[in-house]
Order: sequence, then structure tokens, then C-alpha cells
Amino acid sequence: MLAAGALYSGFATSGLATGAIAALVVAVAYLPAGWWAMSGGRSLSALVRTRGRDAQHLLDAVGQMRRLFGLARAMIILQALVIAGGMGVFFWCSFVVDKAAKCWGPWG
Repeated sequence: MLAAGALYSGFATSGLATGAIAALVVAVAYLPAGWWAMSGGRSLSALVRTRGRDAQHLLDAVGQMRRLFGLARAMIILQALVIAGGMGVFFWCSFVVDKAAKCWGPWG
């Protein structure tokens, strides 16, 4: 919500646009996680409220939680790869390249 508000307010022309767009992308990426958590919670709630379909409600809840934790696992792996890649570029530019200005020139 904050990223959409920042883009709507006109921060797209400033340096904050990249952060706002990144926040919006992350929010959209985590949208299925919220959906699956709510769906799993509804299935567990139905397990308590109803009779006769307990096994079906429990299996539905487990399926939703499996999707949720699968997404979390994928996000953790993706974030670890991005961090490792960033650190690799940092060390390459800082210690291996003869002239570090070739790497860090645009960023000072």
C-alpha cells in the first residue's frame, strides 16, 4: 500500500521510485502467501465448526500450509542467491580487479 501511494504521489520522478517499485514487487510476490495462510486458517476453523468432514478440512488446511511453506522456502533460496551474488560482485570489484574505479565508478 505504501509503495503504491508513493508512486501515486509522484515519487516516481525521484530516487525513491526504485525503492517504491521494489516494495511493490515484493508485496505482489508475497500476496499468494497471505492468500494461502487465510485459506488454511479457514479450513482449520471449519474443522472445529463442522461435523463429518473433519479429514477433508484437515487435508485442505495441510495443502494450503504446504504451499505457503514452499513459497517461503523458494523466497529464502532466492534471497540467499541474490545476497551471495551481491557479495561476490563486491569482493570481485574490491579485491580482484586492478582498478576498482571500473566497478565502483558510477556509484562513487
